[in-house]
Amino acid sequence: MNTNKQKIADLAQKVSKTFKLPSLGIGVYHNGESFSHVYGEAEQDSLYPLASISKTFFATAVCQLADSGQISLDDPLKKYWPDFKLVDQYAQDHLTWRDALSHQSGLPAHDLMRFTNMNKHDLTLKEKAEHIGHLEPNHELRYKMQYSNLIYAVATYAFEQAIGQDYGKYERSHLLEPLNLNHTYINHHEAPREKIVKPYIGDNNITKEVPFIAPGKVGGASSMLSTISDLLSWAKYQLKLQKESKNNAMAEHFLPQSIMSPSREYGGANFGAYGLGMMMEDYRGHKYFYHSGSYIGYCSFMGFVPDLDLAFVSTTNMDSTDAIFALAYQTIDNALGINETDWTAKVKKAVDQKIAKREQKISSLMGDAPQKVKANKDQLGDYHNTGYGLITLSENDGNLMVTIGKKEYPVIINEDGKMFVEVRLYQHQLLPIAFQQDQILLLTEPALNKPTEFNKVK
Repeated sequence: MNTNKQKIADLAQKVSKTFKLPSLGIGVYHNGESFSHVYGEAEQDSLYPLASISKTFFATAVCQLADSGQISLDDPLKKYWPDFKLVDQYAQDHLTWRDALSHQSGLPAHDLMRFTNMNKHDLTLKEKAEHIGHLEPNHELRYKMQYSNLIYAVATYAFEQAIGQDYGKYERSHLLEPLNLNHTYINHHEAPREKIVKPYIGDNNITKEVPFIAPGKVGGASSMLSTISDLLSWAKYQLKLQKESKNNAMAEHFLPQSIMSPSREYGGANFGAYGLGMMMEDYRGHKYFYHSGSYIGYCSFMGFVPDLDLAFVSTTNMDSTDAIFALAYQTIDNALGINETDWTAKVKKAVDQKIAKREQKISSLMGDAPQKVKANKDQLGDYHNTGYGLITLSENDGNLMVTIGKKEYPVIINEDGKMFVEVRLYQHQLLPIAFQQDQILLLTEPALNKPTEFNKVK
């Protein structure tokens, strides 16, 4: 590993420069040797939100509980949370731990709901789980894999009912403390704020600092923070578990449970699947396990290749960046001794094409002469949907604004009279919006192909 430290440093510099990353943490374990370092404007003990890598912790905890005999992976969540509700009655009664952890609930992402309820106060985990019960599905239970942070929040609350204690306490005593992950935190409330790196986003090819927005109470879905060295220790533990777990619930963590498309087309995978809180695909003939995480201003990655005895992680304070995938593929190639692909250049080219295509679509929707909609004082105020909670209409310099979560966005109208909310959460996008008497119709979930109704709070 010592001979590869300079190669890792060179790779970090190249990736950081190409993708304009303020900081980049890299950790690699290979054949018994480990190395981790943070490059750029951060420290070795800086904390990075792990976002969806949190799911690997939660799924591991659920499998632990199943192997102890306290639950079965095929038990319905309703067995442990009798008041659990879903719009689909069958899914409500039959959704299991296995279904929830492999994203087969029948619910689309409904990711905007993670932010709408932040307008006035952050919901508790129980409140969040109850709100999710009002969200509309687009498929039947187990029809297909649809990635859902929210169903992990539901499963986390059911987990707490099953064990009779806070999920964070269980995770700390059964995972973090035994593994000496002393710089890993369940959520931002318990983490030292001064250690959390500042978040940045890429906006029109410019790197911009943005305020830190806490993810709210989403339980095992995406709330954790860690250092690069702790994250590498976790990846090594997952590698060890995969090798040692046979014919038990923990083995199911690493077995395909639902079919998914490979995360990135440019990776060349022939298959993709989701286990229980774990993604998997093939790479150059090797089985490759991983999970990525992305949140406003942050990205993280954890991966391992068992037959190479290889584990690797990365963290950065730039959101929605494919830099973490370029690092992953290059790390595996380095372990294989293959130098035929410049993954930094290849991924950057693919990303630029994707962004150009997205911006072209947005430009087409906005038309040649988009204008900001002027505010009408009779429209202003809070609007409520039972599942999504609150959004707010307000006025800024005479223009109509929509507050989603803790950020304001303008309402744009094109020459055809179609209106959109121009949102920049994970990426630049336009959400179609329309207004009726005391009602907002907002396309919150594209998979439903119809708007969500928000009624004015009197």
